Amino acid sequence: MASSKEKVDRRTALKAIGAGIAGVVVGLAGGYAWGSTAAPAKTTTVTSTVTAPGAVTATTTVTAPGKTVTTTVTAPGTTVTKTVTPTVAVPKLAKIPLLPPGVRNPWLYEKCAGAKVKMMVDSFAGRIIEWYADLLKEEIGVEIGTTKLVDIPMVRDEAMSLLDAKSTEYPLILVNPNYLPDFVLTGKVECLDPYFDMFYGVEDYFRELIPIYRFYMTYEGKYYAIPFDGDLHLWNYLEPFYTKEEFRTAYKEWHPKRMPLRAPPETWEEWLDQCKFFAEKVLPDDKTIPGAEVLWPTMIWAKPDWSWGFYMNFAASYGVNYWDKEMKIPLYPQDKAVEALEMLQKFVPYMPEGVDTFGSAETVEYWCGGKVISQIWWIDINEWGQVEPVKGLIRNGLMPGHYDPEIREVRHRAMTPYNRYWIIPNYLDDKTKLAAFYVAYHVSHWHYSLWSVADMDCGMDPYMWIHLSPAGAECYMKANPYKKPSKEWPHKGSLFPSYKDALLHLEGGRVNLKVAFPMPCIPGMPEYADALGREVQLVIGGKDPKQAISDAAAAWEDVRDKYMGILGKEKYLGIWKDFYNRMVEMGLFP
Repeated sequence: MASSKEKVDRRTALKAIGAGIAGVVVGLAGGYAWGSTAAPAKTTTVTSTVTAPGAVTATTTVTAPGKTVTTTVTAPGTTVTKTVTPTVAVPKLAKIPLLPPGVRNPWLYEKCAGAKVKMMVDSFAGRIIEWYADLLKEEIGVEIGTTKLVDIPMVRDEAMSLLDAKSTEYPLILVNPNYLPDFVLTGKVECLDPYFDMFYGVEDYFRELIPIYRFYMTYEGKYYAIPFDGDLHLWNYLEPFYTKEEFRTAYKEWHPKRMPLRAPPETWEEWLDQCKFFAEKVLPDDKTIPGAEVLWPTMIWAKPDWSWGFYMNFAASYGVNYWDKEMKIPLYPQDKAVEALEMLQKFVPYMPEGVDTFGSAETVEYWCGGKVISQIWWIDINEWGQVEPVKGLIRNGLMPGHYDPEIREVRHRAMTPYNRYWIIPNYLDDKTKLAAFYVAYHVSHWHYSLWSVADMDCGMDPYMWIHLSPAGAECYMKANPYKKPSKEWPHKGSLFPSYKDALLHLEGGRVNLKVAFPMPCIPGMPEYADALGREVQLVIGGKDPKQAISDAAAAWEDVRDKYMGILGKEKYLGIWKDFYNRMVEMGLFP
């Protein structure tokens, strides 16, 4: 628990976070009147008459700056008079500044006052906008209602049912970006480009967004979603097993090439060697961590819902994409997809018995209980893991990779599965849509989100570069100054035992985000994921990887053909090519 001295003074925080808008305020004071009407312009008239004998008579009248041009042309037997009023270049409406938390926004208050905004999210997300209800009400007069919390497996169905019924109860609806195309195709999701364009400084907001999370906001080149959580896989480990001199010396003597024991390992092969060493020479009777019963070198999430994503950390590092560019060959190239799955299967002997049934509950329990040395998991496992017996002893690092002889380097890829984004139904009234966008945008902005992602009362993770900065690390060590007090969200202390722990945690996120790999955000994604996930689970249970990739590929072709039948072949192929080209732009493929 944080003492009153540890709490961040709100006035100081406002000064720091609001500093970025100082230039805006100065600019306004410099003479540009927001929302004002310009005074009538002074009118100047110039008349010029030119006459050529027996030919043309031309009279030109010019009025500036509201120009009126009158031209009279006389030819034998014909008189033509043409009056043209050119379009006046009206200055664009001034953009709206985003002011600090709790500061009334005079450009929006009257437009939004009285609007009611509630959100539907998964239960792990928490009641994030309720935390800030009083501040948001002061800013634009919006009323924040009670959040609807839904179990994670039901999020997609619940969100779709709200849209199908044209429900107006929840102006902010959680979607995961892998489902965004399916939602946009209902025709009931608001395009957000005009809303973003309304705000001064939105360019800075977009620059702060980590590219993979901005990638997830769009469909066919337009913005439809606002991020408030960024998910990412990392390689996680218990540090004492890598720093203990006894193990370091023994590993070097044990290893055929006298490799050092290092974390993170550079390649999958190196990590596999480490697992072999710990299984043969250290576990299961080691007492390096008091109170921990470390029994296995590693483990994996094997249930089909997300096992496909865990496998793709391997596959993407082998250069595998979901499809070839023309969408003819799934899991392309398939020989590399098989190699990657074979590599994953090699780790199974160093995992707990029954691992082929593991999902969220088991992997979290084993990790927080100190039962395994290393594993792949989302970035937040090391936030939850700050509990005994592993508190202060867990670290994360760059995902191991695959050495590709063609590029002559190790290719690292880190999956970014799940993620939380808000969409806004387009059938809501204009006032509610504007208020809902403002709430989502401001809570997504670093004004609030620096604190939200560092708060243990919700499941938010970094999605902006500033979240991963030293300033972001400081927020992990302090109480959220904007969170409305409540028994439902009581935590005020730090997430990590030290500032150094927080910095190391965020650095692990930063290095993996540089090699981030997206989910397949195309229509039918849930079916692709389920088909691949089932095969990965079967391989963990002993199925031949080559057969598994063959079976998964056949299932994917069926899903592709199904959606080509629904949307049209060219339309569906166009959606995939757009996704593919954006991956190329991110440098994931040549």
